[in-house]
Amino acid sequence: MKQNAITAEAKAQRRADFLRSARALFLQQQRLPAVADIAADTGLAKGTVYRYFQSKEQIFLALLSEDFAALFSQLETVVTALPQPFVAAAEPFAKGYLRLLQQSDSLLPLLALLNAVLEQNLPQPQLLAFKQQLAQALDTLGAQLAKRFTELTATGASQLLLNSYALTLGLYQSTRLPPAVLALLQQAGLSQLQRDFNTELHYALIALWRGTVS
Repeated sequence: MKQNAITAEAKAQRRADFLRSARALFLQQQRLPAVADIAADTGLAKGTVYRYFQSKEQIFLALLSEDFAALFSQLETVVTALPQPFVAAAEPFAKGYLRLLQQSDSLLPLLALLNAVLEQNLPQPQLLAFKQQLAQALDTLGAQLAKRFTELTATGASQLLLNSYALTLGLYQSTRLPPAVLALLQQAGLSQLQRDFNTELHYALIALWRGTVS
């Protein structure tokens, strides 16, 4: 049986272990696993998990926060490498952004659950802290984008990034069809409703970014 985590380092490691297990189970099961499953996967009691997280929703909000932090950190490199002028930056941004999305197995599936599941079951202080993290990340990257392109204000750049995020989420949810629905559309010949997420987002982002300064 595992020993209790006493030191700050041991507690931080245990928290990281819970998050790592939760992410693996989420990707395996394609749903939010129970706290009992996370505890069992780490070889600890369910009550131990609750010493670190108040609910499974809080666990997965922590995962989403990690994914967002990684995404925005990597986007800073993408923005730095964008060509001038701004109209020429649309396609390179779309390609770089999509590449980063494809590197994360959990970001988009977690985002799909954010409004419908996570936000409905989280205490307001935790939800507010997450929203503040997202707003700060958008403002920081927006300021970097505006500094690089004189066509944009910091506020306008932050709004552009927010619109890009909303576009990502909307297209992911609308193109991620259950197998039964996809089979029905194929049988009915409704090819116009069968869309590839990566292709649709690529062209939608280019249109959005070029339209910002048109």
